[in-house]
Parts: sequence; structure tokens; C-alpha cells
Amino acid sequence: MQTMVLKSLLLCRDPETLRVFRRALDDLGIAVDVAATATSALELLDTRKFDAIIVDCDDVAGGTEVLTDIQQSPSNKRAMALALINRATNMRAAFEMGAHFALEKPVTLERASRALRAAHGFMVTEQRRYFRHTVDTTARLSFGVFKDLACKVTNVSEGGMAVSLSEQIGPSWVVDVRFELPGAPETLELKGEFAWSDGDGHAGIRFIYVPIESKRWLGKWLSERIEVVEAGIPGKPGGRRSLAV
Repeated sequence: MQTMVLKSLLLCRDPETLRVFRRALDDLGIAVDVAATATSALELLDTRKFDAIIVDCDDVAGGTEVLTDIQQSPSNKRAMALALINRATNMRAAFEMGAHFALEKPVTLERASRALRAAHGFMVTEQRRYFRHTVDTTARLSFGVFKDLACKVTNVSEGGMAVSLSEQIGPSWVVDVRFELPGAPETLELKGEFAWSDGDGHAGIRFIYVPIESKRWLGKWLSERIEVVEAGIPGKPGGRRSLAV
């Protein structure tokens, strides 16, 4: 069964700060990837999606650039951003660079935990929105010279879907989509655009317009699947804001 695990990226080199955040994240069941350099952090932001990103702005070279670049990352611009500052950067500057939370170093476990708990609800809401559910169904696509082209749907979320097809596609091509979801009484019709293609027959479609009725059925179907997934998570804990803690 799929699991909804929150994921975080921690850009930091300080052993004590790493220890504190590993403990705080583990207490909330949030997985963590650690980056020791700004370059490695940016590489991770380009290839993975995170729910929270913690950036040591002053004690890692290029940290402030990473914090700023979060807003330009297609996959991570809605992640919760937490800035760690140590005199060189002040709180106002951290918020202006896109931080939702700012912590002055040294950071205690209590303060780190309080900030992460404050962000946790937003992180869960965002993940529910973009969590991709495995599905086995067929869609009909119309784009370019292709009309009503059948393809396999492998997963779907509120914001998009992954499909398998043999035709070559170009990024940002607009596509009309028709498909059915298991248990849903109506065919969903919407408009999207190709967001990516791996060249091996797999592609992602980002939804750009979903009519009200199709949106209602998609939302209902996703909510039911999310309830099933969350029911299997033991000990599951119960808009954008700026907060200094």
C-alpha cells in the first residue's frame, strides 16, 4: 500500500544542529535528506519533491542562494522553508528570501520541534493535494495531430497524472484528456499540458483546467483513497505564514 510520508531536506554542516533536527524530524515521522553543500542541495531540489526545506543560511556557503532558489523550483516552491540564521542574515531578510520560519542559532530541540509542529499541518495539507495515487485505467488524449489517442494512466493526483504512451511529445503541449476512475460514475474531462517525458514512453500531464463537475468527482475519489492510506499510518499526528521562533 502507498504511504504518505512527509519528506524534508536539511542543508547544514553543524553537528549539533544536525542532531537537533534529526531528532525533531524523527519525532514527527518526517524523513530527512541531509546536504552538506549548497550545490548538493540544489541538485536534490532539481530531482526530488520535499515537504519541508531547512537551510543554514550563514554557516553553509551559498545557503541564502538555496533559500531564494526554492521559490523557482517547480516541484518545491510550495514546500515549507525554514531558515537557520547566525548573525550574518537577519530575520527580515530571511523572510524576504522566502522563508516561512526563521530560527536563530544555536537551535534547541524545543525550538526546532515547535517550528516543525507549527508547519506540520500545512505540510500535510499540501501533500494530500499532490499525493499521487496508483491507478490502472485508460485515458483518451487529443493533442497535436492525435485525436482520441488511448493510453494507460499509472497514477493521478489533484494536480496531474502520469501516463504511458509511445508517441513523442513536446513539453508544454496542451492536451485534452478524458478518463474514468474506478468507482466514479462519470467520465472526467479536463485540459492539461505535458509537464515532462522520459523518452521511454512515460509522461506527466499537469492539469490546467478542470470543469466543476469533473473536479468534484476527482476530489471525492482522491479523498476516499487518502482516507484509506492515512488509516494505515500508525500514530499519524492530528497558508503561507511567516513566524520567528
